[in-house]
Amino acid sequence: MSKIFLSIETTGLGISSNKIVEIAALKIDKNNLKSLFHHIINPEKDIDKNISNIIGYSNEELKKYPKITEISDSFINFINSSTLIGYNNDFIFGFLNKELNVEISNEKIDVFEIAKKKYPNENNSTDNLKKKLNIINNSTFSSSLNEVLELPKILDMMTLKN
Repeated sequence: MSKIFLSIETTGLGISSNKIVEIAALKIDKNNLKSLFHHIINPEKDIDKNISNIIGYSNEELKKYPKITEISDSFINFINSSTLIGYNNDFIFGFLNKELNVEISNEKIDVFEIAKKKYPNENNSTDNLKKKLNIINNSTFSSSLNEVLELPKILDMMTLKN
């Protein structure tokens, strides 16, 4: 069974008034073969400057990318029946279920929930987990793409260390 590490970027935090602008998913199959699904998405709404700085795309640039409806079938096919692993799954699947207009019922693992149990009363942001676990990333990829590349290491190190 494949595992898929998943990350999204959005125009803001509130699910009702915001949209997905990036989806990154790293699939690792039982033979450790990896494949990547990555799309920048036209949110069909303007984003504010702070969000633009975080994701690295302007409103003008985002208009050139496909809408979520144009990539939804390929994303659903990509995740298939894989186990989905994210950081803060309530956020990720709240957005995905709303925007894809489906209920993603795959088995899910939430790295944030594991971190809260392992390191109670600590700041368990992905940046702090990377510092704590000595994971260094010098890539210039987008934050979602970086996150799906880092989550397997974070999860492995949290579940290996006692």
